[in-house]
Amino acid sequence: VEPEVEPEVEPEVEPEVEPEVEPGRKPDSKLELEQKDRKLSKVRVQECEQYTDCRQCSGAEDPYCGWCSLQNKCSSHGDCRDAANDPLNWISYKSGRCPTIISVTPAEVPRTTARSLQIFIENLPSLPGKFLCGFAALGKVLMTNATHTSTGVICKTPRNDLLPLIPSGKSHFTSKLSVRAENGLDFVATNFTFFDCNTYSSCTTCVSSLFPCDWCIDGHRCTHDTAKNCRNDILVTGLNRIGPSIRSGPAFCPRINATPGGSPEILVSSGLQKIIEVKVDHIAQFIIQTRFVCQFNIEGRVTSVNAQLLRDTIYCDEMEFTYSSRAPNITATFAIIWGQSKPLDNPDNIHVLIYRCKEMVNNCGMCLSLEEKYQCGWCQVSETCEVKEQCGFSDHISWLNRDQTCPA
Repeated sequence: VEPEVEPEVEPEVEPEVEPEVEPGRKPDSKLELEQKDRKLSKVRVQECEQYTDCRQCSGAEDPYCGWCSLQNKCSSHGDCRDAANDPLNWISYKSGRCPTIISVTPAEVPRTTARSLQIFIENLPSLPGKFLCGFAALGKVLMTNATHTSTGVICKTPRNDLLPLIPSGKSHFTSKLSVRAENGLDFVATNFTFFDCNTYSSCTTCVSSLFPCDWCIDGHRCTHDTAKNCRNDILVTGLNRIGPSIRSGPAFCPRINATPGGSPEILVSSGLQKIIEVKVDHIAQFIIQTRFVCQFNIEGRVTSVNAQLLRDTIYCDEMEFTYSSRAPNITATFAIIWGQSKPLDNPDNIHVLIYRCKEMVNNCGMCLSLEEKYQCGWCQVSETCEVKEQCGFSDHISWLNRDQTCPA
């Protein structure tokens, strides 16, 4: 008798289980459920931390990531503190409503004066408690209290004795101006500038600056506060000063304007005496009544001679120009001083070039080929290249100019 064969029974298959998601819940977890081999495991679906500001976070268009304003980070909804309290606390990529500083009034301030700043902020989150303004620059971070307004916040700049000094040779420094909740991180920031008009030492640089600086002519100083520092003085107002002015910009500065030949270079052969003359402009009556001095810095040695103003020209008393090095030429800086210590502006850098023909070349052919401006010629007696006055002979045959021919 054959044994009975039991009929095959197919094994029961467990139904697939879909992960339950609460209705209306945001995809706020860093991990999502994945079904594999009939088991549920968690896999990472987003990397919000890689985005360092709100615009990057929103621009990624990742539905799992949003900008957590109060913690200043890109995160999932569940990782953002107080995300449910205000739509601006967690900003999804679809809203794109990043907190942004639209403007700061005033846009920059003198380093020497504390000012109130009105900071206009778009999409500012609603927060309980106090706001603070932070000023970070040159290794310092200074905090001041801020008042919440309907358009942003108002806060004061730090005390000027606490601010860092402006670096040598500079007229300003730029700080990071940020706004934060008390005991919180910065949630919005912009650049903000502190400047100092006193760093400008000439009228031209003062009134041409990027900042609202004015020049006091008699006081010979640059300032942001003319009411305090320039009473009863003649002013040249800065190009960036708002408001009407009859003298605005560097064209109104008392200055050396030009040389008779129009070149900024005044040529003098070393060892010769010469009267230097230059045109001047915008010389006020009280300047005319002072003593003028011409000052030359030759190889670090300063020489001063008296000067006279006739019409629009300054004539420096005759002096000898010489230098000791073997260089073909050197540059001597030049200034006209009035009122004992106040130089006229020299915006074109007019200077004196002292030269020696014989140090430039050592034969007749090259001597007669030098630029005409030097007035060099070949001195046959000394067999050197010289200007005519230094050849030592009045006979024209002894000195050859550029139109003559060198001897064979």
